[in-house]
Amino acid sequence: MQIAVIGCGWLGMPLAISLQKSGHDIVATCRSEQKAEELTKLGFDTQKYQLGDELSHDHFNKLFASKVLVLNIPVGRTTPTTENFAKHMQVLLKHAADKQIQNLIFISTTSVYGDKSGVVTEQSPTLAQTPSGRINLAVEVLAKQYFACRSTVIRPAGLVGKDRHPTHYLAGKTGLLNPDNRVNLVHQADVVCAIKTVIEQDIWGQTLHLSALEHPTRAEYYTWAAGKLSLCAPKFVKGEGVALGKQIDATKSLQLLGLSLKYPSPFDMIEL
Repeated sequence: MQIAVIGCGWLGMPLAISLQKSGHDIVATCRSEQKAEELTKLGFDTQKYQLGDELSHDHFNKLFASKVLVLNIPVGRTTPTTENFAKHMQVLLKHAADKQIQNLIFISTTSVYGDKSGVVTEQSPTLAQTPSGRINLAVEVLAKQYFACRSTVIRPAGLVGKDRHPTHYLAGKTGLLNPDNRVNLVHQADVVCAIKTVIEQDIWGQTLHLSALEHPTRAEYYTWAAGKLSLCAPKFVKGEGVALGKQIDATKSLQLLGLSLKYPSPFDMIEL
């Protein structure tokens, strides 16, 4: 099967590698020439693409001849307004729907729920408050508009991996707020496995959560993680000692996928 991965970066590249190992043909996109060379050496049909590029060029023909398109373009800090980002996404999605793309996976985020408190399931109402949350929610609507039951939206919790963990950012900081908020994390390897499962088992028309099953508090977890990584522990303001904030419940999604997480707890995610 030919699969297009639009956004072959930190998450997209290991996904493409895993899909290729399973026998799929990969068309990968990236923004830089250096990255394109790296992806080409891995055996991918690589195309440079930046959101907003003209899609009618012939060199995009193979990209849109894929059976499945994985749309993995994170909303960065320097992203233009929600309107512009969503407009470019709409052009991309409409073009994909008009061509031969049969199925779409959109990698969204749990930030679409905003600052809700308590357990959040796939059926919980969204309440996007940040620019990233609002943009992702807008693109989710577009994905369902153009692909309907032929699309699946995946909402991962905070992504971590061997070279990416929030403890490195928090280490040594003082006066950190929300010590009792729950931690919602998911490992890169589990997200890759989930996306592959959606594709290979034809799980379409779904909105899925991906998160570890355990949710320690921020103060508990990041203090522990800093110690494991030999980093200066972050200092939190004194809390109430009661876990607060949202807790992403992925139980139903994991049952639907038939998956057991390789990293079911954030305490499993520290790789030295």
